[in-house]
Amino acid sequence: MKRVLITGASGLLGRAVIKKFQSEPEKWNVYGTAFKRATQSLHKLDLTDEKEVFKTVSKFKPDVIIHCAAERRPDIVENNEEASYKLNVEATIALCKAAVESSSWLLYISTDYVFDGTSPPYNVTDAPNPLNKYGLSKLQGEKAVQNISSDFAILRVPILYGQVEFLEESAVTILLKSILNSGVTSHSSHYERRYPTHCDDLASLIMLISEKKCFQQEKISGVFHWSGNDNMTKYDMMTAMADIFGLDMSHIVADDKNNPGTKRPYNAHLSSERLENLGINVDKTPFRNGIKDVLCPFVSS
Repeated sequence: MKRVLITGASGLLGRAVIKKFQSEPEKWNVYGTAFKRATQSLHKLDLTDEKEVFKTVSKFKPDVIIHCAAERRPDIVENNEEASYKLNVEATIALCKAAVESSSWLLYISTDYVFDGTSPPYNVTDAPNPLNKYGLSKLQGEKAVQNISSDFAILRVPILYGQVEFLEESAVTILLKSILNSGVTSHSSHYERRYPTHCDDLASLIMLISEKKCFQQEKISGVFHWSGNDNMTKYDMMTAMADIFGLDMSHIVADDKNNPGTKRPYNAHLSSERLENLGINVDKTPFRNGIKDVLCPFVSS
C-alpha cells in the first residue's frame, strides 16, 4: 500500500481526487488536507505555515503528494496579490522542500493560463507567457517545483467543473446563475475559447499517473498537459445549459469583444500528446453530458 497526501482536498478538484483514491483502499492510504473548509474527514493544514507543512509531511511520510490547493480565481489574485502569492508560490516552495526531506514524489496542478493564448495548441515545450497575475503566480509555482526537484511533475489543466457544493465554486457552473436570473439582462463572453474539463476525469488521470509512478516505477517528471475536447466560449456553455434544461436565454447577450479588466488568453488549448505517448489517458466526458449531471440539483424540474 502507498500513501498519498492531497492538498486542497475540500475544493472542487481536491474532493474528486480524494474520492478517486479512496475508491481503491487496497492500494492507497489517503490523507486529505484543507483549511477553511476542513471537515472531520480531512486534516486542517495552513499551507502558508511552513513549520506545520513540514510537520504534517514528515509525520505522514507520503509516497505521493498531489498539490491541488491554490487561489485559482484570476480576479481575486489580481486584487489580492500578496495573499495569493503566499498560497500559490510560497506554500508550494515549502511543500516541495518538505517532500524532498520525506522522499515524497509531488504532482503540482497548474493551469493553461501560463500561456498567452495566441498560438494554440500548446505543447509542453512551448514557452509560457502569462497575461495576468494568476497565470504568473502559477508559473512561479511551477518554477519552484522544478528548481527544488527535477523528479517532480507539473500537470497543466484548463477550466474545471464538477460536483460543486455551490454554483460559485466553478467558473463554469456559476454561469447558470445568470441564466436563472431571467429578469436581468446579462452579457456573456463569446470571445475567449475555453476547454471545460470534468474534475472526475482529471481525478482518474491523476490516479493513473500516480499508479504509473508508484506501482510501475516509471519515471514521471517535468511538465504534462491534459484537457477536455470541447472548444467553447462561456456563451456557448450557457447556450448548452439552457438547451439541456429548457431555460430561457433571451436576456443573455453574447459579447464577442475582448473586454477590459483582468486579461485572459484567447485560446490556450493544451495538447495532451506527451501523456498520450506514455500511454496515460482516460475517457473525456462530453460537456453536455457532464454539465447536465452537475447542474441537475440546482435546476427546479
